[in-house]
Amino acid sequence: MDNRLFEDIQRLNFTAPLPSTLLAVRQRFDVPQVEDIDLATRKALENDGLIARMRARLDKPDATVGVGVGSRGIANIAKITRATVAALKAHGFRPFVFPAMGSHGGATVEGQIGVLAEYGVTEDYIGCEIRATMAVKVIGQLPDGPPLYQGEESMTADHCIFLSRIKPHTDFRSDLESGPSKMVIIGLGKQHGAAIMHSYGGPGFRRFLSPAARVYEANTNFVGAIGIIENAYENTGEIIGMTADQVGTDVERAALLRARRYLASIPFAKLDTLVLREIGKNISGAGMDTNVTNRMMVVLEKEPDGAPDISTISVLDLTHETQGNASGLGMANSTTARLMKKVDWYITYMNGLTSGTFGMYRMSVPVICADDYHAICAVVRGSGNPSPENAKLMFVQNTLSLEHFWVSPSLRAEVEAHPRLTIEGEVPLAFADGVMTSPWRMSH
Repeated sequence: MDNRLFEDIQRLNFTAPLPSTLLAVRQRFDVPQVEDIDLATRKALENDGLIARMRARLDKPDATVGVGVGSRGIANIAKITRATVAALKAHGFRPFVFPAMGSHGGATVEGQIGVLAEYGVTEDYIGCEIRATMAVKVIGQLPDGPPLYQGEESMTADHCIFLSRIKPHTDFRSDLESGPSKMVIIGLGKQHGAAIMHSYGGPGFRRFLSPAARVYEANTNFVGAIGIIENAYENTGEIIGMTADQVGTDVERAALLRARRYLASIPFAKLDTLVLREIGKNISGAGMDTNVTNRMMVVLEKEPDGAPDISTISVLDLTHETQGNASGLGMANSTTARLMKKVDWYITYMNGLTSGTFGMYRMSVPVICADDYHAICAVVRGSGNPSPENAKLMFVQNTLSLEHFWVSPSLRAEVEAHPRLTIEGEVPLAFADGVMTSPWRMSH
């Protein structure tokens, strides 16, 4: 970070009345959970038609299968990848893994292999080769829409499948959002295909996801996907198989509805300030999940109505796994000098510019403060509450971690009245030289 800027923000010594203690709260959810990852993955391949579709398409000994793995921080992704590879081998196939992640990892082969490694997806662990390229070829054309692409490494396989999380998207609302119908375009299409599709914004995805799935089904070696639906506890709720003819249809739409029901949520209608310890691409494609914050900031998309109504957001740090990608930081109102020193602007801008209308606002920089204390004071002061000493504050590790969190005493009555919430204790809100030491211990 520029020395002049750092010197300037050190002079911002404003304060706000912060509570001396916070209530430690636990939130409980009624959601499914996969107990045996290996068994559920094998059943998705065998019982939901994927193995049969490969046999019917090309009954060839030792047929190769390209397994696309993305860049989201999917729970148990390394285990699911390893289980997929093992199951395919047990059926006589020769699998290899390839990155299916658009522009992430700086849109480089090395960067994308590095992203997989951060999630534990390495050749030694999964038991097969990882092949990667950013080179693509045109495989079809959408009527009145863009051309579609496939990465050259996956084209060499006899069959191609994805491991695809199914969840509400952070950038647009539709009956098909994050899932295999989007992943065939963005994952197979690499940075080039992703940039072209993202230029159409949310209206383009609403219009083209299902038709694009039909083009990939007809023109490529894509045979289907292993769909992963996560629950509110950051764990695997369902693992299902989806053949290529089911992708982009009511089968995927029904899975999205279940994913929406399982999603963790902020249990308050109104907050003055939300404090996030961290954001990152492993948390959400938007850094912070807009389905949780109810704040989208996307060109051509209306801001969501309803709850939670959050006046201000402060973000204190980036995750290690995001590799300096600060996409989504622009949705916050304040941040810290510590976070800014970790930002890789090339990776951040490459991701934001590839996502086009989705990324432009989110690459902006909020108010930079010297430390955690001043970053939180800034948003409390700016929350619009005329009595900041009574502000409603919520402290969350990240937007995936909503089982355990901390709130200001001003929310006690709402916590006690909520059927999913339990107060488990009280902790100090404490800082040392401006760096938070409770409820979290932050590093300098």
